[in-house]
Amino acid sequence: MNTQSFPNGAAFAATTDASQAAPAFASVEVHRSLAAADADWRALLRGAAATPYQTPDFLGAWAANAGRHEGVTPLIVVARDAEGQPAALLPLGVKRRFGLRVASFLGGTHVNYNMPVFRAGRLGLFTPAETRRLMRLAAEKGGVDVFALANQPRSWRGQPNPLAALPDQPSPDFAYSGRLAPSIEEHLQRHTSAKTRSAQRRKLRRFEEHGAVRIFRADSEHDRARVLDAYFRQKAQRLAARGIDNVFAEPGVEAFIRAAAGLDGSRQAIDLYGFDVGGEIAATFGVIADGRRMCGMFNSITSCDLARYSPGELLLNVMVEDAIGRGMQEFDLGVGAAPYKALHCPDVDPLFDSVFGVSPAGRLAAAAIGGGRALKAWVKNSPRAYALATRLRRLRARNVATAPDAS
Repeated sequence: MNTQSFPNGAAFAATTDASQAAPAFASVEVHRSLAAADADWRALLRGAAATPYQTPDFLGAWAANAGRHEGVTPLIVVARDAEGQPAALLPLGVKRRFGLRVASFLGGTHVNYNMPVFRAGRLGLFTPAETRRLMRLAAEKGGVDVFALANQPRSWRGQPNPLAALPDQPSPDFAYSGRLAPSIEEHLQRHTSAKTRSAQRRKLRRFEEHGAVRIFRADSEHDRARVLDAYFRQKAQRLAARGIDNVFAEPGVEAFIRAAAGLDGSRQAIDLYGFDVGGEIAATFGVIADGRRMCGMFNSITSCDLARYSPGELLLNVMVEDAIGRGMQEFDLGVGAAPYKALHCPDVDPLFDSVFGVSPAGRLAAAAIGGGRALKAWVKNSPRAYALATRLRRLRARNVATAPDAS
């Protein structure tokens, strides 16, 4: 594992000779706004090697709201071939840390899978030497001291991620995914037992005793607003009870989610699902999808007694059915272990981080950033350390709940 250094200019010059016969790109340019790269970005996405997260609509909503509040300036790197056509795009943002300019993927913690966007048919030209050349030029033109590139898959849809050739370390969390069957009946038979399916039918009948049940994708603005209102309320209650800071309450985050849902006049970039019982929403889910894969982003369930009948589990079944009906072949529930993910996402996807400096001060900062990520990974993978962290969070939650109201 190497998280601290990056080859200097001389080393770069020595490693690029082998790639000159078939360079992956001829030039590199950087843009400080997403709008400036929009046409190239959308052209690349047609058949590109990219995850559903790396779209200008979704990342634009994040950059204009949450990213702006975090002090992130977009740095969109476009590599072009000899004919001037875009060959690859890195959707990055720069933020000041330790007095240095740190470049990371746009979207922050709201993105489960990060990758550049590579033009279809050109991915194989991005050899390790060409990938290093791309990052060196991006750093020079963008004024970057440190790259901190988190949550990257080593491959995507059978295609290798060229950034895996850079210094890397394991990400703190795994991601969880699965293949979709041709029909919901076959999918449920493949992933759930007859006993589980019977229990789910009983739970649904329990809900029907409390009123009309509607499990739906929110296609109208009204329904999307209802689902998000319930989500933000339920999430805040759940996280407070567990003593976990609510990242969705941070400045700009709610506005970002609402914009990504198309509620501020922006293009809709995410889909929302809801489980309605008698006019009250008991569970929610937000996803981002392309024609092949649906990615679960965020979810919530009610804190009332109905929670014991697993509305989130029943909602997942409908989401999977909808994904199959829309012709998708893959489904994932993002990073972080949770028992409910095993129902539809049996595959564990290890992710990696690339943290490296390109300036002398940046190399020192990379050690601190990479060390912090490594410590987080150790805690999550150590049962004793994770149990201690969980107890501390619960103690904090109790202290907050019993503290006198200062107002």
